[in-house]
Amino acid sequence: MDAEFYAHLIDRVSDGVYFVSTDRRITYWSAGAVDVTGYTADAVVGRSCAEGILRHVNDAGRQVCLHGCPLAGVMKDGRPREARMYLHHRDGHRVPVTIRGEAIRDASGQIVGAAEVFTPRGAARDRQDARAHDDPSLDPVVGITSRRFGELKLAPLVAAVADGAATLGVLFLDVDHFKQVNDRYGHRTGDAVLRMVGLSISGALRGDDAAIRWGGEEFVVLLPGVGASDVEVVAERVRMLVENSWLRVGDAELRVTVSVGATMARPTEAALDLVDRADRLMYESKRDGRNCVTADSGRLVSTAERPLVGDGLPWEMPGRCDVDGFGSGPGLDAAEVSSG
Repeated sequence: MDAEFYAHLIDRVSDGVYFVSTDRRITYWSAGAVDVTGYTADAVVGRSCAEGILRHVNDAGRQVCLHGCPLAGVMKDGRPREARMYLHHRDGHRVPVTIRGEAIRDASGQIVGAAEVFTPRGAARDRQDARAHDDPSLDPVVGITSRRFGELKLAPLVAAVADGAATLGVLFLDVDHFKQVNDRYGHRTGDAVLRMVGLSISGALRGDDAAIRWGGEEFVVLLPGVGASDVEVVAERVRMLVENSWLRVGDAELRVTVSVGATMARPTEAALDLVDRADRLMYESKRDGRNCVTADSGRLVSTAERPLVGDGLPWEMPGRCDVDGFGSGPGLDAAEVSSG
């Protein structure tokens, strides 16, 4: 069996698959990788995925291209790795995936590269199914739950809180300086930005959560069954993923941020009063400088790393370095990676 046969076989797999050489240059890109990321093979083969392509980040906002790259670790010690990451889609948003890395060896057993398989998880897979079936509950512009259906979801969740049967966290988000996007790039690009933001928000959530386009550049997130600390974790993750999303407009990277309000539902309040309270917390984030989260406990302090900007290799950027030396450092934490 030759390489062409194996390539044809891999192309029939729905998960994304790609190979890299020891200098982290992409040598193979499967049909599944095109479906998951939106990038064609012609656009990425010969480049590093760190060159403004996938640029994985983890839940904590670590820039994995700089330290903790699973494929770099695989090529260093030959041990397979698995991790939960968020990759960048060609349309701008972040996609939650589980990635698995394996070493590629030549006939003598020498490591000559690595292979990565990435599988969409959680809301990303659910969203693909909903779009395939033309789900009428989705906002036609953004592709997440519309306000009409969002209010229908909210009502029974608030009733369950009033009955003492459940808890509910709510986030209210507003895109910062969105009018400037429309004024400079036009409403068509503005819609693409809203779609990027909405899908990145959705990618941060569990299957039972709901991301809702509330109106204009405003979004609401419903988090049933969580506690106050969980709400804060999700709120910061959402903020971080939006900050790490970008849309290619000509030669420029179009990026936006969101201001977030995060709160827990109270048994005695109506649904819209709950949303209004989350909205007021969001405006506190606006007053505090935007691109931050204000929760019931106050403004949250982010520990996420700064986003990588531009198409260059991250470890060659001014003020940046590959602190793991392509995986020679401590790598990913035990909670993030399992080695076999």
